[in-house]
Amino acid sequence: MKLFHNARVYSFDADRRRFHRFDSLLVDGANVAGIGQDAIGIGVDRIDLDGATVLPAFADCHVHLTDTGYFLGPRDLGSVRNYEEFGAAVARLPSDAGFVFAGQYDESTWCDGAAADARPLEHLHAGARAMLTRIDGHSCLVNRRTLDWLDLPPELPGIERDASSQPTGKLFTEANWRAQAAFMAQIPLAIRRAAERRAVDVALSRGALHLHAQLVGFERAAYAGEIEALRALPAKIHPKVCEPDAALAQQLGLPYVGGDVFLDGSIGSRTAAMFEPYADGDGSGALRFSDDQLLAYYAQAEALGIAAGVHAIGDAAIEQSIRTWERVLAGKPSARGCRHFIEHFELATSEHIDACARMNIYLSMQPQFDSLWAAAGGMYETRLGERRKRSMNALARIDAAGATLCGGDDSPVCDLNPLAGMQACIEHHESAERLPFGRALAMYTINAARFGYAEHRTGNLLPGLACDLVVLDRDPFEMDRLTECTILQTWSDGGRVFCTV
Repeated sequence: MKLFHNARVYSFDADRRRFHRFDSLLVDGANVAGIGQDAIGIGVDRIDLDGATVLPAFADCHVHLTDTGYFLGPRDLGSVRNYEEFGAAVARLPSDAGFVFAGQYDESTWCDGAAADARPLEHLHAGARAMLTRIDGHSCLVNRRTLDWLDLPPELPGIERDASSQPTGKLFTEANWRAQAAFMAQIPLAIRRAAERRAVDVALSRGALHLHAQLVGFERAAYAGEIEALRALPAKIHPKVCEPDAALAQQLGLPYVGGDVFLDGSIGSRTAAMFEPYADGDGSGALRFSDDQLLAYYAQAEALGIAAGVHAIGDAAIEQSIRTWERVLAGKPSARGCRHFIEHFELATSEHIDACARMNIYLSMQPQFDSLWAAAGGMYETRLGERRKRSMNALARIDAAGATLCGGDDSPVCDLNPLAGMQACIEHHESAERLPFGRALAMYTINAARFGYAEHRTGNLLPGLACDLVVLDRDPFEMDRLTECTILQTWSDGGRVFCTV
């Protein structure tokens, strides 16, 4: 047995909906055996934490592991701030077996008002198959050789063309997803597996043990192998097969399906489905499913007892999801006990929030979106205007309504860093939408465990639950800047999987 003592140990009290502090934690093998009690005797390994803080291990409820690992280092274009820097960064990109792949560029943060385009790929990597993905993943840039290799049908939606009807190399919607799937399938398996391991190592160093990994764009027969590979990693993986097919999830032994089943696109790429046009032009986005198609997906999932999820960002997409769930569930929680869910849920109304609370629709959200794009003059304001910006990511309203709010980072869109997500909760651009630290912590711990059907095994520090925990150098309950805390250790099932020394 192990006794963590001289510590600040926090456990969530479900009745009072708050965390309580204790001074010790007793661990027997893989599980918590007691909290706030001493233990002296033969076989008790006393671990003095010297006043450090112990919290339940964090979750990230929406992460793309391959992209996260792959975009570490020179393939991350997120730091460029103008077109000249963009070209210089593209020039430095490495080639893997004739493939050049990078991402994370975001023109909304550039100081020169320029737009990213495919010209640097043509000039610098004309002989390679080359792709750059925007930070949100909902658009990409490719060179001419890649376009020829992809051989996309000319009538496929999402191929941008110039005034002479020639493709520019910028792809959106269906063309974007088809291109990314084809491109990713060609990256050598060893490189992909190494990227996933790098991503998990980063996650564990940030205290994120439970990872809801989005699996997008694979052939149906390949999902079982992908899941097996991910579960061999040292984190606790919740694989999300992003197909509108609950029978496939049932076949794979998963209680959930979906996640990035795209009802719409993104605000940054102007493909999120809105009721009103974008403030800076280019229409109002579009829905990718008809109501009948979505009804078939939801009805199948409910009938099979599989939780179904979708990606819905714009108010029109959120509205479509909710009105379809109203038809399937008759406005009540799932009769099968399914924890159906919506990812992102950015531009939601009070009516949407109340409906999700009433039907027990889980809401998996990314607070760092607010810190990235909600500043004055930022992307939300530019794309949507001040009025709509103020209604984005309504964390406090959702929490007050009683809907289950879960936290993620959509890495690599945002930093794979739950503490940064919690900081974004307490610093929301709208003061009325801010959450206290304890409620933000619940998003990434106990609520996330419920989301993964795992609350009877993990997500809290209570006797009988797994010893899944993080050790921090200081107490975030007493900090204004959570990101000043350092993760010292991460433990899984009573074993240490990360340590700073």
